[in-house]
Amino acid sequence: MQIEHSKDSLDSKIAQRAALTAALCAAVLALGKLILFLLTGSMVVALSAWDSTMDMLVSLVNRKIVKFSRLDPDNNHPYGHGRVESIAALGQGCLIIGGAIGIIASSARQIYDSLKGNVTLDFHADWRQVAFFVFAGMVSFYVTKMLKRNGDKLNSPALLADSEHYKVDLVTNIASGIAIFIVILFGNPILDPIIALVFSLYIIYGAFGLVKTSINELMDHDISDEIKIKAKKIIKETDSRVLDIHRFRGRKSGYKYFFDFHVTLPDELSFNEVHIIIEKIEDSLELEFDGDVIVHADPSSVRMSS
Repeated sequence: MQIEHSKDSLDSKIAQRAALTAALCAAVLALGKLILFLLTGSMVVALSAWDSTMDMLVSLVNRKIVKFSRLDPDNNHPYGHGRVESIAALGQGCLIIGGAIGIIASSARQIYDSLKGNVTLDFHADWRQVAFFVFAGMVSFYVTKMLKRNGDKLNSPALLADSEHYKVDLVTNIASGIAIFIVILFGNPILDPIIALVFSLYIIYGAFGLVKTSINELMDHDISDEIKIKAKKIIKETDSRVLDIHRFRGRKSGYKYFFDFHVTLPDELSFNEVHIIIEKIEDSLELEFDGDVIVHADPSSVRMSS
């Protein structure tokens, strides 16, 4: 048990360090993009600045979330605190959608006013801005990979959701550089809000994926077939006397998996032998999935269909 707590503590520190690194990178990019927006008035730059600002705030929140989610179970939370990561990911998705809708509204207004001749778009673009977004894209690419690597390693929904944010930020950085390049090339500022509107729709599409995944976890949605197959393979390989597996159920809460199922064992086994097999199965699954496992043994004389 002490080893398990030590592992959780180490994982928590790794996750917090990853979230802090992401927040610092996002803060630098958000400040640079804000300055660019004030200088250029570009809606694409405004979209990218909003996205980086949200990334910074979310990463700072995630630093606390990943620590809280790995606290030991208590009397009020006997299954642990893992779902706080799903709640955080849901909030992140909603924030991204809200910001993108605001950019869509502003872009649509600029396009409408420009086409009606009500206003002349004032967009000052130069090659230094394109160079900045090339740099911003490289930073976003690094942060995306770093968060994805740690999110997969620690099975953290919050870090994986943050990775999706920075993936969107990578796209908006590329879009911003392309938009400024096109405006420089063709000298038509209306292309800027048009590109911003298109990429805002892309951001909303990606954010809906985060919202859906978070809601599924909060609603105890069934685990993926891939995880089921892997878990059942581990169970069968644990002991050759496991005849079958049935009534298998699983769910995910934050970074932890919860499994409960029945196994059929030969009638002639003693109670002690059954107990040893069950413990081996539980230990194997807990080690592989950092999970919580409940196993019920059935004698082969009353074998149930899977």
